[in-house]
Amino acid sequence: MYKPRFSSPPPPATGLYRPGRAFDGYPAHAFDAGVGAGSYAFVLAQLALIDPKILEPLEAVTHPRDISIKLGGGFPTDITAWSTNYATPGVNGLGVQGTSNTEIPEVMADVTQGSWKVLTWAHAMTITYLDLQRLDTARRSGMPPPISLQELYEKGLQVIWNKALDYNTYLGFNGMPGLCNNPNVPETSALTGSAGHTPWSTKTFVEILNDVNYALNIAIGNSGYDIQRGMPTRCLIPWTQYSQLTQPATLSGVGSGFNSILDYVQNKCIANVKEGSFKILPLPNNWLSGQGAGSPATDRAVFYRNDDDNVKLYIPTSMRQGMTVPTTRAGGAYETIFNGCFSQVAWLRTTTAVYLDGI
Repeated sequence: MYKPRFSSPPPPATGLYRPGRAFDGYPAHAFDAGVGAGSYAFVLAQLALIDPKILEPLEAVTHPRDISIKLGGGFPTDITAWSTNYATPGVNGLGVQGTSNTEIPEVMADVTQGSWKVLTWAHAMTITYLDLQRLDTARRSGMPPPISLQELYEKGLQVIWNKALDYNTYLGFNGMPGLCNNPNVPETSALTGSAGHTPWSTKTFVEILNDVNYALNIAIGNSGYDIQRGMPTRCLIPWTQYSQLTQPATLSGVGSGFNSILDYVQNKCIANVKEGSFKILPLPNNWLSGQGAGSPATDRAVFYRNDDDNVKLYIPTSMRQGMTVPTTRAGGAYETIFNGCFSQVAWLRTTTAVYLDGI
């Protein structure tokens, strides 16, 4: 007959002592062949349905939406491009001939070269030999893992690569600017609203429309009024301001026919030369909040033309596996190195962009 080890109640479950656990040797009959809790637990373990899907961390990547990407090129150190300006010296620059003017002007071209740095990227993953053996044991025992370690690590590396591209696109690395902080892009402050403030949270939707048109007028003026090639097509704003624009647009019928302030502003602003050509899109607050001029720093809206001729991101080599080598680290393992490279944001025409601060 089984007799307990203690004449009084067992001590509380502290430290390594855990009463009633089968693998602690208490009670002594844990591995009896009788149908008890231990054997039933084993049956339940075999009947468990394993969900093979692993929950991954939530994350957002927006750079493919907000910048043109050019792929291919290997591992260069720089990206170069050419541009030109045209000019005609003299008093008869347009070349119109008349009885009082017979001078024939001569056109000149000023060709310049632009250069942008290419940043290299490297990351590694290590899979130990013992981990591989344990996974093999699990498979042979009929309980294979839902995903391989290599696949798991490669997914993690892809997230890191995309996050690096996001950071580079919006803020840049090593003092090189991104979309949101280029010193060559003109900066201006939002207009003061009827409430005496510039933030959009204090303005009517008509005043917000005035802000948008104000910024667009600056950009198109700087671009020689070339509406087809110089008008901004994109406005990036912090998520907080974007949520404000989702409010209904109603004010004495002015906004009738539009579902929201966002809908009204996008369709009524001067950039909408053809339906749907201008979009206001949200960014995580950390990219734009506090980027604007002022003390304290203000929130910023970024207006720019998103196409190949104005701003782009070169990715000569996307993330790829470089080499796998055995190592004695971590008790013996296989280490795989991944490499890639991407350029700083290449601003080809900053005249087609403008920063609106204080929104």
